[in-house]
Amino acid sequence: MTTDAALVPTLPAPPATGSAASPTEGAIAVRRLRYLSEIGLALSAERDIQRLLAMILSASRELTTSDGGTLYIVEKGADDQKTLFFRAAQNDSITVDTNMSFAVTRSSLAGYAALSGEILRFDDVYHLPADAPYKFNSSFDAEHGYLTKSVLVVPLKDHNGEVIGVLQLINRKRRRETLLRDPATVEREVIAFDDEMTELAATLASQAAVALNNTLLLREIEELFEALVEAASSAIEDRDPTTSGHSRRVTQLTLELARAINGAGAGPLAGAQFSPAQLKELRYASLLHDFGKIGVRENVLTKSQKIEAPHFEAIQNRILTLRAQWETQSARAQLAIARDQTLSPHQKESATVTAEADFAARIAQLDSDAQLLAQLNDPALDFVSDQGGDTAILALERLQQAQFCTAQGHDEPILHPEEALALQVRRGTLTPDEFRQIKDHAQMSFEFLSQIPWTATLKNVPSIARSHHERNDGSGYPQGLTESEIPIGAKLMAIADVYDALTASDRPYKRALSPEKALQILQSEAQAGKLDAAALQIFIDREVWKLAGE
Repeated sequence: MTTDAALVPTLPAPPATGSAASPTEGAIAVRRLRYLSEIGLALSAERDIQRLLAMILSASRELTTSDGGTLYIVEKGADDQKTLFFRAAQNDSITVDTNMSFAVTRSSLAGYAALSGEILRFDDVYHLPADAPYKFNSSFDAEHGYLTKSVLVVPLKDHNGEVIGVLQLINRKRRRETLLRDPATVEREVIAFDDEMTELAATLASQAAVALNNTLLLREIEELFEALVEAASSAIEDRDPTTSGHSRRVTQLTLELARAINGAGAGPLAGAQFSPAQLKELRYASLLHDFGKIGVRENVLTKSQKIEAPHFEAIQNRILTLRAQWETQSARAQLAIARDQTLSPHQKESATVTAEADFAARIAQLDSDAQLLAQLNDPALDFVSDQGGDTAILALERLQQAQFCTAQGHDEPILHPEEALALQVRRGTLTPDEFRQIKDHAQMSFEFLSQIPWTATLKNVPSIARSHHERNDGSGYPQGLTESEIPIGAKLMAIADVYDALTASDRPYKRALSPEKALQILQSEAQAGKLDAAALQIFIDREVWKLAGE
């Protein structure tokens, strides 16, 4: 019984091994050559590493009528230490379920072949030469009640001659259908791997090595690209620590929603299916959906207050300067009154009281406006409902009209028009112009990602990433797409993106909402025709949203 049988695609029928009534040796050789050619084509077409390994092992066993076999992959660690990983096992006579790895040394058969690059062949592995540097590990036989006799060990070499794997075939049989259940059957039915079988196995191993090397290279490229995507996603979030983890959470929610849709047996999305390739495409698009923020100025991207602390401190210093100048002016005015010889004592007293009252009123108003200014700078407060729009506007107007004298002797307003505009933002921290810059990130994501030569299965990554702020009713950005124009992956990402933005606890400009409140807002958006109602219902019913808290 073979553990990898389910992984092996349909392979060409193996050629006959020959008998008294079989075709001539020439005909058999032609069939074997054709078989090797067909196997080579099948191996070169396979890209799944486990299926490929199972194919290599199955074809090798079929070609040599071996009862069993194992396939090892050689991998290097960070210190260049080679390790043999047991990746595939098949056996006609017993059930094999083994998973192990061991350092590459000359003491084992597979290790010796991996280090020396030599083919090893034994008629009876229990009778090795006394001076052999390697030993046969009989623990497998003891554990499984099996008897290994003839063994062929073939290294798989890449184009540079470096061993990348080891193929080990055991117990070549006279007849393919024979099961080796006892020692007597082994002694009667197992034969040696002769020169012809060794050459055939070596030829197949050479083909297998090419296919395996190509697949391993492809896997390395995919892993490298995966790491680059992860690094790019992290780099964007590193620019804005307040959204750290956002892209990963959105990716997790989006993919889980897509998988939930795959399992939907009824409803508007019952026919929608995301293939593994489409899920990978959606994953990359989700991880990189905010990649365009790399083109947004950092002071806008990381803005945590309507007016950032250093700038706001400068405004407060202007107020303190004006307050001090008013105090000086008030003191001088009172001194002038006291020195005015034209005024009677009663008039002086009256003028002083009036001046002090005027000064106190101005200072009180300035202090009140300064306090209101600090409150207006809090992004969590609503400019209108929390502070009263008219009261706030009057305060901002007074501060724009109030002038203080700079060290250079120039009059300057306490508050400049652009500062007053920033403080009038109702929610959040961004002015209309800054918000436009942030919105531009969606289009910039598309422009940046379009420069990458995506494969055919990933070609939609740029358009999916660009469309995560589009809305079904056409009110989204950057293109104002409507329902039929928005990629389905972007619709799912929009739900995940909004949910995470509402519930994230790391945004300084807003309070995190509870999941229940966030879902209510999402439902309102769906009812308004902005978000996909069917996808949102699955998001809620299948409790996809809970993943955000994990």
